[in-house]
Amino acid sequence: MLNRRFKNPVFILYLLVIYVTLQFGWWLFLIYRLYNQLYVDDTILQKKTIMLLGEGSVFFVILIIGVSILLRAFKQERELNQQQENFVLSVTHELKTPISSVKLFLQTLQKRELSPEKREEIYDRSLLEINRLDSLVNNLLLTRSIENNNYFLYKAPLNLKEFISEKLSLLEKSILKDHKISTNLAEVTFEVDHLGFESIFVNLIENAAKYSPAGSTITVRLEENKQEVVLTILDQGSGIDKKKRTRVFSKFYREENEMTRKSKGTGLGLYIVNFLVKKHNGQINLTENSPNGLIVSIHFKK
Repeated sequence: MLNRRFKNPVFILYLLVIYVTLQFGWWLFLIYRLYNQLYVDDTILQKKTIMLLGEGSVFFVILIIGVSILLRAFKQERELNQQQENFVLSVTHELKTPISSVKLFLQTLQKRELSPEKREEIYDRSLLEINRLDSLVNNLLLTRSIENNNYFLYKAPLNLKEFISEKLSLLEKSILKDHKISTNLAEVTFEVDHLGFESIFVNLIENAAKYSPAGSTITVRLEENKQEVVLTILDQGSGIDKKKRTRVFSKFYREENEMTRKSKGTGLGLYIVNFLVKKHNGQINLTENSPNGLIVSIHFKK
């Protein structure tokens, strides 16, 4: 137990602070005794004592500030290590699950004689798992590119209404199969990076589905005015606490609540979305949906 404590940097920091405080207090006491012996005049002694107390106060203030900064740094490092550990566990699970599913489907096809309908169902489910795996790998590669400052946009005009409608039709067979979809899409053609916009949209829809109860409605709106194009996604899920809305864009961050613990994920989705939105000269806002849920609105400036 004691050996483990001595390996804890915070515990060692506290020991050092106690030691330095005691030593400095003893040093002040010795200097004060010396002043009493050297200065007979009470006025001079009083000035020296005030000076000594002032220097001591400054030292203690600097010490407290320094310790506070170090403790905050230790806390941030511990949280980052925990997030990275959770990320590794999440990625391992996210990679293993679709691989295991596809392996099982292939073994079923190999060992059993199935009807054409059943084979077609297995093909469809296998394709969904492969697409899920492909999406995860793309997020990991994109994160790597972001970290290396190696991601570049290739903008071209895109019919956003048509793109969103087609993408929702595909997602209704997978991540949106347990949810209702409501759309209000204006006819908008806008210059974007096609892969980047797809990543923004899919990650936001996946988050909305992941943290919303089955049977709830997810609403997608697309609007345009003279200054900007606005994409809005509304869900009826658990929402995000107002104090944590800036932290959710951090890499590996996942809010600690019951819905998050039950759901799958790596903590990279909103980190990637925030980066891509900024690259498109846009802004992302998170607001509370009434009576419950989250509203994510993205403003792309023209």
